[in-house]
Amino acid sequence: MSRKETILEAATALFARKGFSSTPTSTIAREAGVAEGLVFHYFKSKKGILLCILEDVVERYLSGCRARFENCPTGLDAVKALIGFHFEFGSENTDALLVLIRDVPSSFSRNSAPPDQDTAYGIHRIICIWEECIDRGRRDGSLSHDLSPRETAFVIQGMLIGISRLKFMTSLEASCLSTQATEFCLRALRPRKKNEQTISKQENGKGYNK
Repeated sequence: MSRKETILEAATALFARKGFSSTPTSTIAREAGVAEGLVFHYFKSKKGILLCILEDVVERYLSGCRARFENCPTGLDAVKALIGFHFEFGSENTDALLVLIRDVPSSFSRNSAPPDQDTAYGIHRIICIWEECIDRGRRDGSLSHDLSPRETAFVIQGMLIGISRLKFMTSLEASCLSTQATEFCLRALRPRKKNEQTISKQENGKGYNK
């Protein structure tokens, strides 16, 4: 492990335990076993460390999503794999995700520098993987043809992020969330049977006439 990686690992653990604002760079340096000047050499500022944590998480999450997606034969299989990966990634990166959920929003306010374009582009690429997933399912028949890939991608990823926030910020017992989230999405995304489509159209018609 390089000294930069050692500093990043120490900072992530300290931010998770004490909070970003309560962790001085001197403590990070001491925990990493390096001179404080080396922290600034690699990261320029404490916010630079936070941004690097964000970039690292986004890139590793993106890489994992892409690998799972490419190994799935159908869109339906990809939905299952991506949701499973999301919760697996969360359980393996609890410190980093806690820091991002709790500290990034308050540290990058409207009046301060936002996360850089590379990170924003990484998040966009995650949404694009979900779009590809939904589009594949529409084409292979495993998912409903009525779905809008882009809108559905945002809804699913937003739901997963929301569940993760709820898990980290409350005492919610989340041992079965992966299974429940998968089942919920599959019920919403699978092609409807003809009788279900007829009922839905009738209900929509009644609502419109009212």
